[in-house]
Order: sequence, then structure tokens, then C-alpha cells
Amino acid sequence: MKIITTLMCCATVMLCSCSPYYYSPNKGNIPNIRERNDIRLDAGLGGGFVMRGADVQVAYAPLNHVGIMVNGALTSSISSKESAYIKKKESRSQYVEAALGYFAKLEENKNWVFEVYAGAGKGNYKVFYTIDQTARINMNKYFIQPSLSFTHPNKNLEFSIGSRFSGVSHWLGYSNLIDGMDRDQYYLRNLQNTLNELSVYWEPTFRFSGGGKNVKGYVSYTPSVVMFNRNSGVDREYVNISLGVRLTMNTSRKK
Repeated sequence: MKIITTLMCCATVMLCSCSPYYYSPNKGNIPNIRERNDIRLDAGLGGGFVMRGADVQVAYAPLNHVGIMVNGALTSSISSKESAYIKKKESRSQYVEAALGYFAKLEENKNWVFEVYAGAGKGNYKVFYTIDQTARINMNKYFIQPSLSFTHPNKNLEFSIGSRFSGVSHWLGYSNLIDGMDRDQYYLRNLQNTLNELSVYWEPTFRFSGGGKNVKGYVSYTPSVVMFNRNSGVDREYVNISLGVRLTMNTSRKK
């Protein structure tokens, strides 16, 4: 009982936190492309302890063993506090990335596919400290993601596991915080801890999909673990849990 109470208290503190967040992991996209002209389209809703949002992801194989993907995400953080000085939505972000990759079926078992993608993305976080205190933080991200996927012979079930390594840097786009004013000092320190630092995260993804051959529902779990620059002080989200729909197509002409 004490353990349950402690966990509930920890969750409450995290959910009610009014500290703005400057980074949230997007859902890991594991396309499970198997042959030339395969297309995968994912759309889902998700979030973590404080961030909520939506992801749209598409992948295509223009050549044998070559895949490309483009991913986009919109998120916002929700606070339990609201007054004349504090907004409910403390952070709002938008992010887009693109990647080029390689895929191949395993020789030992054609139900398994190995993929690896490398890419880059850009985004920004609009932060509301109070009604009249705001900042925009820009972000660059570089990543590499190897993965393995299993598809049931009937093509109605899929399971994937991926391991994304992300390098993330931030810089200031805009701020109306004033150095020297007492009310802005805390927010400035919080902001400065985020800027001009490269942080590296390990972001594994576990994904299960089920349904028909061409349309499946999925659940995806992507935690984010800091690997380097542990003392950077970046306030962030720690997990992305997503539910959505995947469309599977192939544009090859049937003979």
C-alpha cells in the first residue's frame, strides 16, 4: 500500500508541475518496409507525463533496400494551475524530420526485417512562463535508428523494436524576459540551462500492430534516456506513448 501511495504521489507531482518543457521525444517511426514501392502511413495521438500531442509519419521505398521517411509532431504541455498569471498550456511545440535508410529481410527467416535510418529534424518550443513572459526555443536534432520487425505470415500482426540515438541542441529564437528583474531571474536561469548545449538521448521504441492486411491499429512506447550532458539541466518529457492507425500499401503495378 505504501508503494502504491508513493507512486501516486510521484505521478501527481510530475503531472502538476508548472515548469516548462524544452524537449519531448517524438514517436519512433519503425516502418517495417519489406520491398520496393512499399508505403507506410501512421497517424496517432500520444504523449507522456506532461506533454500531449499528435504524430503523422510516412515512409516509402523507392528502390530495393532503400527507404525514406518523413515524420511530424505537434505537442503541448498542460498544467493543473490556471490564474491571471499562469496559462494552462506552458509549452507548445512543432517538429519535422526526414531520414534515409536501408532495409533487408533476414536470410534465416523472411518474416523478420532489419532497418536502419539516419536523419535530421528541426523544431521549436513556444514557452509561456506567465501571461506576459514568453520565449521561443529553436531545436536541431540528428539521429540514427536501427530496428528489427516481425510480421506474422498472415500479415495481420506486427511487432517491432528499435533503438534511436538522438543528438539535440537548442538556441534562443525570442524572449521578452529581462535580466535584472527579480521576477524573471528564475525563468532566465531555467532557460539558460537549456541553450547552447548538445544533449544525446537513447530512445528505444517498442511497437505492436494488429488488424487487417492494409489497416492496423498500433500501440507504441518510446522512453527517452539521457546519455551525455547529464548536467545540462534541460527540462523535458521522459516518454512518448502513442495509439494510432497504420495504413500499409504498395504502389507496384500488379501483373
